[in-house]
Amino acid sequence: MIGRRLPDTIFGSLPDDIQPGDYWKYLSHEHPTEPMDCGDEHHAKGNLTRTVWGYMPPSGDGVGTLRIHTVREQDDGTISVQSGDGSSNSILHTRGDKTWHGYIEHGAWSGC
Repeated sequence: MIGRRLPDTIFGSLPDDIQPGDYWKYLSHEHPTEPMDCGDEHHAKGNLTRTVWGYMPPSGDGVGTLRIHTVREQDDGTISVQSGDGSSNSILHTRGDKTWHGYIEHGAWSGC
């Protein structure tokens, strides 16, 4: 599935019309033109880019946050979350008894 890049959004808010596979960068409350920092290095040591992203997995089972992942923003605005890029870096999204696990490469989701 190819996801859509939604507009950057102030942390704590959500963009409009979120669909499965969508993703967006969170912006800081204090500096709304700056990316939201992932915070405490101890809790986000695998996040080499120090930014926070929001997403809805391809399964459509709720919104998640990529805070402990290294998310690479490509020149075309797509993102990649790949194996071996600072940590295991796979995405595990669980909501109730539903789980989605996989990766993103240039905005394309792969996994199950």
